[in-house]
Amino acid sequence: MIEKLKKLEQEAMDNLLPEVYDDITSGVLDDYSRDVYQAGYLDGLQTAIRVASEDSSTMSYEYEITN
Repeated sequence: MIEKLKKLEQEAMDNLLPEVYDDITSGVLDDYSRDVYQAGYLDGLQTAIRVASEDSSTMSYEYEITN
């Protein structure tokens, strides 16, 4: 699972120039937006850690999107 996460991270990095990432995270986001961004990042990271640490042979999971 960790290798899959690394691959996804690399794909995202390949699709975003470092300068653009720096501009967005340092200059475009105000303090509130930066906190929202960080909270989303933290939620995603915690979910990835939780999924990676589960003892499952399929490592699959479901989620439901509601309006």
